[in-house]
Amino acid sequence: MVKKVSVCHIQPDFADLIDTKEDNDFYINVDESLDHVKEYRVNIGGHSDLVQHDPKLYSVELEGKKYKFCVNEGNYTDIAQDRWTCIDAIGQPTTQFALGDSEGNIRVFDSTSSLKHDIREAHLDEITCLKYFPSGKVLLSGSIDMRLKIWSLADESNPRTFYGHKSRITDACMVERGRNFVSSSQDGTIKLWETGSGSEIHTFYRKENPLDGVNTLGLNKSSKIESPRGSNVLEFGTEGKTVLAGHNSGVITVYDLFNKNQVAQLPSYFMSSCNTLIKVLDEPNYLYAGYSNGALAQWDLRKADKPIDQVLINEGIPINHIYYHSNSLYVSSGVDTTIRLDLQMPKGDINAEAPTFLVANDCQVAQFVATPDNNNIIAVGNWGLCVHFQC
Repeated sequence: MVKKVSVCHIQPDFADLIDTKEDNDFYINVDESLDHVKEYRVNIGGHSDLVQHDPKLYSVELEGKKYKFCVNEGNYTDIAQDRWTCIDAIGQPTTQFALGDSEGNIRVFDSTSSLKHDIREAHLDEITCLKYFPSGKVLLSGSIDMRLKIWSLADESNPRTFYGHKSRITDACMVERGRNFVSSSQDGTIKLWETGSGSEIHTFYRKENPLDGVNTLGLNKSSKIESPRGSNVLEFGTEGKTVLAGHNSGVITVYDLFNKNQVAQLPSYFMSSCNTLIKVLDEPNYLYAGYSNGALAQWDLRKADKPIDQVLINEGIPINHIYYHSNSLYVSSGVDTTIRLDLQMPKGDINAEAPTFLVANDCQVAQFVATPDNNNIIAVGNWGLCVHFQC
């Protein structure tokens, strides 16, 4: 059975209006379908069913359905920016956050939101992915300009650029300590690189359709894959690991990173592009994927014929990004919907009955990341959105 999330939007400044104690009202809109939105008016001065549970969490019941709203803690940075496109965070050697924008710039902030590094024109076009190396002293960036670059945060230099993809870079994953990393592109390829030499070790692609563009990657450990030792002197930590790739076709492919084989394929169950996927840490079998038709699916790699759970959010509207943290999925959908969905452990089923809508100023969220202390989630997106929510 397909579950559906009843999508709701609340006036972004409703909490500020409540604090004024004045006789104001604000809207709550429920999307009953793509073509019909039902508006409710809530009067602050009169009787209201809106309940405040803590300083940032509210709930309301409308026609028998309960909706929760989490107010953000405010903008993390006040830098004027059209669109943040990606973010990563790390806690060493100090807490820092790296943000990429739509114009090819990279900025790094510390825990007080002070700007520490300002790398202008790092790429010729939009930054699509940023990944810290485990040391926290080096940063990897990918872009629409088809290049990947390494940046030293000691002096903001670019010691190495990686060429080889023939279309936009879409994602990247670090392999253990970062001696190797994996990247993906809309050209249909997934490449394994060696960082020190800049060598391209191997190119993966979907056997059934080599040009099937890749939108998203995930790294996984697999105890079932037995890898012979001594394959390549330029590989470090690839044994027993697989890389998962979400394709334009909606297919998800799985590759043995060490043996270089395509070992599994999840079907295009929804007949729409797989835009984003996320692995559950320390759980080798479960993954979650978001699709361009609004579907959010849970897959079990041991049962690859169909999803074991699925939810529709804004049916017909693409899911942009999903992020897993503390047994919850953070989901960006369409141009203005941001939701937290709790997972029912240990099976990881998606709870669609009690969504929490994250009040993100009606902006489209590009990516989420947890702060290194795991107390907050930061969301970045359009109109310079860079806000944090309590987990």
